[in-house]
Amino acid sequence: MNYAVQQRVRMIDFLLAEYGYVNRSSIMNFFGIGPATATRDFKEYKRLRPSNMIYDENKKAYYKTQEFKRI
Repeated sequence: MNYAVQQRVRMIDFLLAEYGYVNRSSIMNFFGIGPATATRDFKEYKRLRPSNMIYDENKKAYYKTQEFKRI
C-alpha cells in the first residue's frame, strides 16, 4: 500500500473511531480525490478490517460496528 492510500485509510479509521461514521464525501473533500479513488480506499479499509464498519444505504455512510478495532 502506498503512502497516500495509507493516509486515507488511517483517516477512515480515525473518523470511524472518533465520530462513529464516515462517508465518501468527507474523504474526497479532505484529500481532494475523486469518487473512484475514495471507493477504492473504502474497499481497502474493508479488506484490512472487514468487521469494523457497515454501510447504511439510506444515509450513504459507513458506521462503526460493535466489533470495531483500530488499525
